[in-house]
Amino acid sequence: MRASILLGLSLCIAFSSVPAVSQGSASVGAVRTHIEGIEIPPLPNAPFTAKIVVTWNQPLVGGGTVSRKYYTLVARDSQGRVRREIREFIPADSNAEPPLRSFTVLDPVSAKRTTCTKASMTCATSGFHPRLLLTENAGGSGGNGNVNRESLGQQTMDDLPVVGTRETVSNVSGARGRIAVSYTDVWHSPDLHMDLSVTRSNPQSGEVTLEVTNLVRGEPDSSWFSVPSGYEVQSGPAK
Repeated sequence: MRASILLGLSLCIAFSSVPAVSQGSASVGAVRTHIEGIEIPPLPNAPFTAKIVVTWNQPLVGGGTVSRKYYTLVARDSQGRVRREIREFIPADSNAEPPLRSFTVLDPVSAKRTTCTKASMTCATSGFHPRLLLTENAGGSGGNGNVNRESLGQQTMDDLPVVGTRETVSNVSGARGRIAVSYTDVWHSPDLHMDLSVTRSNPQSGEVTLEVTNLVRGEPDSSWFSVPSGYEVQSGPAK
């Protein structure tokens, strides 16, 4: 998958049973499947607020698909502080608000991470030390073995220029050596140093799309980055 590595953060989505960072989750049988969201590097001088809408079309064993969705509200201020949420999936045809599980504020200035859990109304703090900028791959064509990358060109999203890249992965699976093909399309904003649209599709997990919407450039209200009233800050991990 195309990588844009800024401050050591991978701008990607992935399916994982135990993710490092996730924005949504759904129970599938006995396994709780998580989908990682679009990462927002804690960079200064690029403030904004936005909503990230996630849709998952999962194939069913007997045929057909089941569609789920959720959204998260995100923000970054001029200091590079980042706020993001974790919410639960709801049916794609529902008009309900996806239940909030928790939210996290990353503060590169104070080197602190604050995670607040809705169920217990508690917040926990820990150290946060973003790594230095390593590299940024703005797209292009090429490949390595079973991975092929190609440029999707350029377009405009939310009045911002974006660069598109498709990564196609071919793997041999099963006793009969069937070739399973998956792909990831990424539209990256060099101005905000983050992806504005990601689509990942593979035969086993189906298709997940992440879209940045309601994007407003400018300084967010400071309340986005403070502990809300009613939450208790405690030492140790959040409950």
